[in-house]
Amino acid sequence: MAFFVWSDDLATGDARIDNDHQQLVQLVNDLYDAMKGGKGNDVLKKTLDELIRYTASHFRREESLMAQITYADTAVHKAEHERLVKEVLDLQKRFESGSATLSITVFNFLSDWLRKHIKECDVKLGLALKQRGRAA
Repeated sequence: MAFFVWSDDLATGDARIDNDHQQLVQLVNDLYDAMKGGKGNDVLKKTLDELIRYTASHFRREESLMAQITYADTAVHKAEHERLVKEVLDLQKRFESGSATLSITVFNFLSDWLRKHIKECDVKLGLALKQRGRAA
């Protein structure tokens, strides 16, 4: 059973952003399933690699959309992206150094990201895109 189920309260109103976020939901659920089966650390490298790929393409897409509409909260939103990228890179370094309980840390990080960043930052961006007729 999935830990996170995609729901309307995670939707930003922009299909491009929401499709990216659904990939993050899948990463959380894959890691959760592996942890339940006692194999969290076995899938952690794949999860971190995918998360690094995800952040690069997703944040680039969001920041391009912000630029297109001259989004008022661009600086704050980009700073949040930078913080999240730094955290992911730190998690990857910790994994490479052999941290034993890292799968729980990554799982908590991803869960927190879903709850906070998407609902607090990305929903506002989706609304701004919609108000300016730029939502997909």
